[in-house]
Amino acid sequence: MEKNQLKTVTEIFSEAWDLYKSKAVSIVLVAIISLLVSALVLVGGATAAFFALGGQPFFAGDLRELLMNPKVLGAGVLLLLSSILLASWSQAAVLTATVRQDSSIPGVLIKSWKYAFPLLWITSLYVGIITAGITFFVLPGLILALSLSFCFFSMADENRTGIDALLASRFYVRGHWWNTLFKLLLVWIPALFINLIPFPFVPQILTLFFTPFLMLYTARVYSDLKECAEESEPSLGLGWLWVLFGVFGFLLPLLTVIGSIVALGPQLPEIIKQVQTNANQALGRELFPQILDDSRKNPDKKPGKPPLVRQLPSINGFLVWRDPIGDTHNPLLDIKEVSAKGEQDNLILAITMIRPFSDYFLSAKPGNFDSLVSFYLDTDTNRATGGTPFKQDQRRNGYDLDVQVQLVVQQGKNTSGRAEASLYQLSTNERRSIGTLDKNAVTVSGDTVTIRVPYTQLKAASGDIIRVCYQEAAQEKGRSLAKDKLVPLK
Repeated sequence: MEKNQLKTVTEIFSEAWDLYKSKAVSIVLVAIISLLVSALVLVGGATAAFFALGGQPFFAGDLRELLMNPKVLGAGVLLLLSSILLASWSQAAVLTATVRQDSSIPGVLIKSWKYAFPLLWITSLYVGIITAGITFFVLPGLILALSLSFCFFSMADENRTGIDALLASRFYVRGHWWNTLFKLLLVWIPALFINLIPFPFVPQILTLFFTPFLMLYTARVYSDLKECAEESEPSLGLGWLWVLFGVFGFLLPLLTVIGSIVALGPQLPEIIKQVQTNANQALGRELFPQILDDSRKNPDKKPGKPPLVRQLPSINGFLVWRDPIGDTHNPLLDIKEVSAKGEQDNLILAITMIRPFSDYFLSAKPGNFDSLVSFYLDTDTNRATGGTPFKQDQRRNGYDLDVQVQLVVQQGKNTSGRAEASLYQLSTNERRSIGTLDKNAVTVSGDTVTIRVPYTQLKAASGDIIRVCYQEAAQEKGRSLAKDKLVPLK
């Protein structure tokens, strides 16, 4: 063969087949082992996070609050970043096993760790450059997709990183673009047809056997291109421009989303509402509360009319909050009065509704639940201890407990339901579940829910005074806490 002349397709296939017979098993084993290790690490991390955050009682709370909890968000972000890094390492391990000729499986798994971060950076630049190229020029973007595609083999074979690997691939392919495309199509097309086979498990089995050959064949095409260009090195003089082009392309989807938001303008709230409605229907629960339009049901109700405050008689011995009527997104969850009283070694919390609870249970689907109210208790009346109610003004602090009341619709011949109360410990920047109250401590009767919290669970005793406030979960306007009241424990 003449100098700088590429090998024929037959020669490439022959070399790839010889390598396949000796290396296919090791490549498959490297892929399987790296995936298993990644899965074990992620499962272990998720399990540790689950128990560190409080286990099942913690995650049994309100889903919306869980999704906004800083610790849950932090654990989720950490697991996501770990999964991305482990996926990059797994891919780097397969590349290393394909390119390197003298490495054992343990050696490949260890050596490939040094490529985990460089592979992420190279992939980001590659995706960014191709995205920007296709967006603005289409055809040049498709040309670059092939010209830069050997950057990953250059990384594993020559230890090139970043834009250096991308420009090396472009340098090797230059002048051989059509020849390279023809050779790669010979393996890409069969790979495509394998994935289109309609029979169960057949595509997966064939892919398991074909992928090592695909990798080895592509590696031989890369090696042939490199050998024909071995007399000179790719120029990096304008590498920084390629980096800027890649970063711009990588951020282009984000810029597109921002531009769409600006362009949609007034239509955006309606689109968000529709997305929330679809999500609620898909999940079978009201994760995103929907504001009901009562103007069609009650034509006499004027838009913007302030909520009415109904004056109710006080209950003997109870401290009473009177809640505005008509300030919730769901009329069936509208509270008219909340009261608190300490007697017989129990803090008694009573919630009186606008309508009987039977109306809610008959209209809700079996298995659904809704948060009704959250009580925040300062058991030592010391604002220097305790925490801040979730998503509330930082000036309202010093609360030690959160008693969250939920309505649960039960399965049965006649739709009915119950109320349950979950307890959470509040401290600085933390909200930790400490279980639920006994079902006999939470009773529903007519339009009233009564919760009895034993003094022992409050770590209090007769003669003490606690500070209490509450927040109506379905409240549409204000979302503020009720006024604090000092409740004597008798």
